[in-house]
Amino acid sequence: MTEPQPGVKEGGEPLRRWDPERIGPYVILGRLGAGAMGQVYLGRSAAGRLVAVKTIKVELAEEAGFRTRFAQEVAAARRVSGFFTAAVVEADPDADLPWLATAYVPAPSLARLVAVCGPLPVTTVRWLAAGCAEALESIHGVGLVHRDLKPSNVLIAPDGPRVIDFGVARAAERMGVTTSRGAVGTPAYMAPEQARDTHQASAASDVYALGATLVFAATEHPPYQGDSVMDVLSRLATEEPDLSGLPGELTELITACLRRVPRERPTSSAMLAQLGQFAETRPGAAGEHSYLPDEAMALIAQYQRNPLLAAAQPDGGDPTSLSYTELPASYQPRPRRPPSSSRQRADWRHWVRTHLAWLGWVSVGAALVVGGVILGASLTSSGTGPPIGPPVPPQTVCGTSQPVSGPGLCMVKRSAGPAHFAFAVQGTGFAPGAPVTFMLSEIGPPPDPKDLLDITSSYHAVAEPDGTFQVAVSQLYSSPLALGLVTVTASGPGGAHASTEFMIIPDGAPPGGGPPPAG
Repeated sequence: MTEPQPGVKEGGEPLRRWDPERIGPYVILGRLGAGAMGQVYLGRSAAGRLVAVKTIKVELAEEAGFRTRFAQEVAAARRVSGFFTAAVVEADPDADLPWLATAYVPAPSLARLVAVCGPLPVTTVRWLAAGCAEALESIHGVGLVHRDLKPSNVLIAPDGPRVIDFGVARAAERMGVTTSRGAVGTPAYMAPEQARDTHQASAASDVYALGATLVFAATEHPPYQGDSVMDVLSRLATEEPDLSGLPGELTELITACLRRVPRERPTSSAMLAQLGQFAETRPGAAGEHSYLPDEAMALIAQYQRNPLLAAAQPDGGDPTSLSYTELPASYQPRPRRPPSSSRQRADWRHWVRTHLAWLGWVSVGAALVVGGVILGASLTSSGTGPPIGPPVPPQTVCGTSQPVSGPGLCMVKRSAGPAHFAFAVQGTGFAPGAPVTFMLSEIGPPPDPKDLLDITSSYHAVAEPDGTFQVAVSQLYSSPLALGLVTVTASGPGGAHASTEFMIIPDGAPPGGGPPPAG
């Protein structure tokens, strides 16, 4: 295999000016892509060994306690030694830019392979299932839960698949104390219990993700699809998986993995027992290539000749296939005490100065313009500065808009207020006696609005005989909310669907854009 020269990415673009030339003991040859935690580079050791070097985003590395957590994850990942995983080679949690190096596998991801070759044959899917099940057996055997198994995290080599990316894995014993404001994983391949609460993720959740990955391998589509993350999560909560195109020979294997109740899913060891001879293939064994189509082998050969081909061939642009990881601590809201009257005016002016970009903000949830300049608040104590205030709250209070035909959702009494306010939503037009599921999403203010929250609530409501219900937002999500615009979506049987919005503003800020408190 011809080695690329440092700084040159064969089959892709050269390293950027700000990319490192060396990370730890490894010379950087090129960029392989970007993951949930940071950049991924191809590196070469002094002895010529190729590794995938994953660096951590600066904003994550600077968070209090992050390096300690990262070191713990590395130590746990090093205990995984199965053949069907990419082994951790070296790491430096204390470097200016923390990094992790794993064995480099010159092979396309399952996502790329299916994009090129189409749905895989039944025998290939079973071979893939056996290898991934054995990888999960190795991961779970040391107390880890992967939590983000999906087609782009499975590499297809001739001697078997490799499960990669333990950047979002957590030791199982730590999951009960890890704080997260949203699900960790990928919506299109995430188990229902993990979508509701990341703390519920378990070995059974990884088995579900494997089943979803096998659906993609056999049909070229995941079990749940949608135009947005919220759409996917809504279908995950209310609909059966889409198994169209799945060969009948694979139905029993895959549907068992996709059962909604975690304890009803098979374990990875039970899957291995079922797959029999497909789990026995090893390097050098006769017929080691027999399960891969010729077109797949040709693609793998390209990756073996060109280690950086992956960087020039993205797996796809579906936003619902992206990983969702825990937010840095600086983005997580802290419990707020109501400010004393002596602090309210100063707090309000500080917020106005630092949140001018709220003005003209357009809601992504319903394309609702909530910006505007409100008279009454001054930037200067003398009152000579330009009048300015918070954005107008969403016009979503019940009774303030024209009634809609079919299901509807609105805010009870108020659509803006501080995080500790008792917000409530009211639904109308839903099927009487039918269960209603909820999803919440939140974005922060511009200029760079961040996705602060994207979850499926574990709470379910039941519509009254007249098709109405009322539920407190605190029942849907018990943690404090950050400054931002929150969208609540309710879904019922038969495609019933409605959304509403409310805004979290600072303590002491006048709701509805009124003047700041005197003091």
